[in-house]
Amino acid sequence: MPRTPRSAQPPVRFPDPWLPVLAPARGPSAVAMYLRAHLYGAAVGRSVLDRCISAVDPEDRVRLVPLRAEFEEEIDTASRLLAALSPLGTPGRRLVRLSAAVTLTALPVGPVVRDPLARLAVLEALRTLVVAKRSMWELLAASWVADGPASAAGRSGGEPDDSSDDDDSDDEPGGPGTGRLLLGLADQARSQEDLLERLRRTYGLAVFE
Repeated sequence: MPRTPRSAQPPVRFPDPWLPVLAPARGPSAVAMYLRAHLYGAAVGRSVLDRCISAVDPEDRVRLVPLRAEFEEEIDTASRLLAALSPLGTPGRRLVRLSAAVTLTALPVGPVVRDPLARLAVLEALRTLVVAKRSMWELLAASWVADGPASAAGRSGGEPDDSSDDDDSDDEPGGPGTGRLLLGLADQARSQEDLLERLRRTYGLAVFE
């Protein structure tokens, strides 16, 4: 007996999204988001650095201790750039430290690292963060950010900031010296990367003996 044809089912309609579709961030807003993300990463790197200092041998510890001041200098520079580019300003130091503490729970090591394999892990983690930081400074130095946030106003349709004409602006982010500052920080990060690579290889090969 032939089957009776089924009635055609209406096409399934998914509900319209209730959230608006946001345009991708570009220009100054994208740079601000990028810098804000790297600030949180820098806080994690600062804490990982302290763990590396406590983990290595005394003769290598004296080579890592100066990186503390360099990390703080880089965090301050990124904060000043972010404050110039974003009306939201920079995240507070307490919020950044809390974020770093939460992120560090993913590392299977405590504040004092004694296990050789765990020591290798924190050295590799710190080197990875430094590579990302170097890439950030190089990218910013090759972009319009190197010309100062005044050019960001021009690109977004605003009026350029004439405050960069002050005599002291050459030494501050946003003045004519911004490009030189960013390139200098990229070189500094490259030196940090080289040092950490040497330590990583030394302590890593010792683990595998």
